[in-house]
Amino acid sequence: MKNILSFFALAFLLSCNLSKDIEIDLPEYDRQPVVECYLEPGKPFRLLMTRSYAFFDTLGLSSNFLQNTLLDSALVTISYNGQTDTLKNQFVPVLNPVKFFNYVGDNLVPATPGTEFVLNIRLAEGGEITATTTMLPKVAIDSIVVEFSAELDTLARMLTYITDDQNQENFYRRLLNYSSLDSFPDQDFLVTDRFSQTALIAFGTGYELAEGDTVFNTIYHVTRDYYDFAESVQLAVSGNLNPFAQPSPIKSNVRGSANPIGIFTPLVYDRDTTIVHK
Repeated sequence: MKNILSFFALAFLLSCNLSKDIEIDLPEYDRQPVVECYLEPGKPFRLLMTRSYAFFDTLGLSSNFLQNTLLDSALVTISYNGQTDTLKNQFVPVLNPVKFFNYVGDNLVPATPGTEFVLNIRLAEGGEITATTTMLPKVAIDSIVVEFSAELDTLARMLTYITDDQNQENFYRRLLNYSSLDSFPDQDFLVTDRFSQTALIAFGTGYELAEGDTVFNTIYHVTRDYYDFAESVQLAVSGNLNPFAQPSPIKSNVRGSANPIGIFTPLVYDRDTTIVHK
């Protein structure tokens, strides 16, 4: 065993001594349009369109950062129910939680499940982007139960219940924030209803909540397109943090001659705010 350890120690020292800087000529990166359009019932049609950056590009908050990032001067339309809305090119920030858009419509997104929406974008330089999606029904939070631990009576857990339609495959995103919606979420994950054998689904926490804590429960009912997109983004982030991982492509539902990436999907959710008490 000592001989084996000595061998690995020598090999490690030799590898360190033999290491040297290697220059690699990377191909020039062709920046892509990035489209994010979430159709939130009762809110205006809003879309964010930016340009992607190469992995090693510097993302400094310089005076021309927005100019180099936002993709403006495009013709953006969304068609539904026999009508077409044209989104105005204007920068609009939204607070609580913080979001930014650079294309906004005058009309509100209809909430009727089954409504089909068609996105069409013509870029100033001539490229085109298109996508389709369908409005989903909201899956309501049935109840939220706070249970204090028998052993640690100062700490509690929270159980959030929903009722799933088992006649179809459904996809969900679970988001749990403490104190503020802009806080880093304590839970943020995607799940399908295939993991559940019953219509009643429960999402829980550990015994980590104290008297007076504020908890924001959010259950998103999402499309398969959004599920695949969000999962691929999570895998890409994980891959960037792992030097041995393979690059993970982003699974988009936007298409066209402009070679875009991104997502066009309804944003249907139920949210409940709970203050923990006995």
